[in-house]
Amino acid sequence: MRPRLLRRFRMLDRRSASLSTLRRVIASAVVLLVAAPVLSACVGIPRAGAVFVGDEVSQKDPGGIEYIVDGPGEDDSVEEILRGFINAFKSSGDYDVARQFLSSEFVNDWDPRESVLLHTGASRFVPVTATAMDFVLTPSASVDAAGAYRSFTAAPATLHYEFVQEDGQWRISSAPNGIVLTLGSFQNAFSRQVLYFLDTGGNYLVPDLRWFPVGTAATRVVSAVLAGPPPWLQGAATTSFPEGTQLSSPKRVAVDGQSALIDLTPEALAASEAQRQLMRLQLEASLGRVSSISSVVMSVNGSELPVGEPVRGLPQARLQVDSRPLMLHDGVFGYFANGTVTEIEGLSDRVVALAPRAATLGSSESVAAVLGVDGVSVVRRQGSPTLVDSRTDLVAPSLDGYGYVWSAQRGSTNSLQVLGFGGEQFAFTSNLPVDGEVVGIEVSRDGSRLAILLKSNGGPRLIVSAIIRDTANGQAPLSLGVPILDAVEESGTAVGLAWVDETTVATLVDSGARSAVQAYQVGGFRSPLGSADAAVGIVGANGESGLRIIGADGIVSVRRPSGWQSTQAEASFIATQR
Repeated sequence: MRPRLLRRFRMLDRRSASLSTLRRVIASAVVLLVAAPVLSACVGIPRAGAVFVGDEVSQKDPGGIEYIVDGPGEDDSVEEILRGFINAFKSSGDYDVARQFLSSEFVNDWDPRESVLLHTGASRFVPVTATAMDFVLTPSASVDAAGAYRSFTAAPATLHYEFVQEDGQWRISSAPNGIVLTLGSFQNAFSRQVLYFLDTGGNYLVPDLRWFPVGTAATRVVSAVLAGPPPWLQGAATTSFPEGTQLSSPKRVAVDGQSALIDLTPEALAASEAQRQLMRLQLEASLGRVSSISSVVMSVNGSELPVGEPVRGLPQARLQVDSRPLMLHDGVFGYFANGTVTEIEGLSDRVVALAPRAATLGSSESVAAVLGVDGVSVVRRQGSPTLVDSRTDLVAPSLDGYGYVWSAQRGSTNSLQVLGFGGEQFAFTSNLPVDGEVVGIEVSRDGSRLAILLKSNGGPRLIVSAIIRDTANGQAPLSLGVPILDAVEESGTAVGLAWVDETTVATLVDSGARSAVQAYQVGGFRSPLGSADAAVGIVGANGESGLRIIGADGIVSVRRPSGWQSTQAEASFIATQR
């Protein structure tokens, strides 16, 4: 109990606490100390008794911190009320403590879930009148009501608040909807969730990163899935739920053992058996991070919606590749492990014959896009390689799951092309900025998003956009959507990029004698992954531990908790696996 009590004292607002507030804290501490023996005697797990179904199941982030915040103190000033109100945003739940700072006429008008502003650096309180005050801050990102994160160029913003007296005590009578949090407080008060939709071909699950308050019920996750793909994925993703399907009531997600019981409106009855399989799949994948839930049971107005046993061939979330690096080692192309290379039958020799400098292997191991001395070629186990792009100064090519090769020249963003395995060129609009040079491209494993690394005047620039496809023409790519991620690093020279996992892209940037790796969440934060001796390439596999970089000397290094560690393996290049 002592660490918790110390943390509680430390989390008290730095402002001068009133005597009544101090007494409340001391009283709470005494209660906790007295209750400690009782609590320690209640930690056993019941082994008998009936099973009860609760109203809803909530998700808890085990790494989060539970903030204990105080309500308004007696005779608090206008500024103390505003400081306390903003400090109360850190508390999980439905912002009950924050509402204590609001007037009786305004308390039901304020909507804390409309948005979250994340701010960094200094902030200040500016008196306007005796009954009004501004909070000036520099926001760097926002999270909307649907949990979607967006970063933007930081610029000062002013939030306006007004006050009235009730029974001689100041209360807030007008405030902007939403809340404001520092970056650190946000990462403790909100948890990451991944929602899943379907690609337009129905073959892949498409992830979408969202942020919900810690302790948020599964109802919020399910509601977001039922709302369908977000605007940035329009044309690249769809949903299996019939149009208009919603929860039958705002909190109709309950838990029975490890199953989530989800009651839907009658529109769900229009779904075919195949659709119902996909509906269940979307929900189970999206609730995968909600503790205790491993399966989903759907119903309509209380009657179970029948869904058969899962059929073979359903899309999978979190697609994985072979954990062994795929490389050209001593003139042999294949999977490298324990000092030896395991070749891919019928493919490896064909790749080597092209004098390759880079390659991407298809998911079935039956096809590869290879950058050789003559350009980009498609290599298959049968037949001769097909040269599909003979232009000069090409970057490493990428493949998607629908039989298309992505290729670009380094010099111009207008050079991005989409090609068929036979060399057919498709009309494609990239919408990329014209003031950059392409350094690397890579299609996500679900085929719904393209990551592009550019060399720009402002520095290395990473863009991630949805791939809009022609559903009537073999899922041929038509254009790129509005970027979900457009980030510029402050310095260095862009070298390469790689998908780390389904929601994260890593960049490799040269800063002279060293190279730095940064991880970008698509719909989240940027975080450093350390630096190493100058490197010339980066390739992803299954998560951060699967990242590999290759130095100018050909030595391959892997990501470890302590930093980048040499494997002593030497390669001409490391290939990308789909």
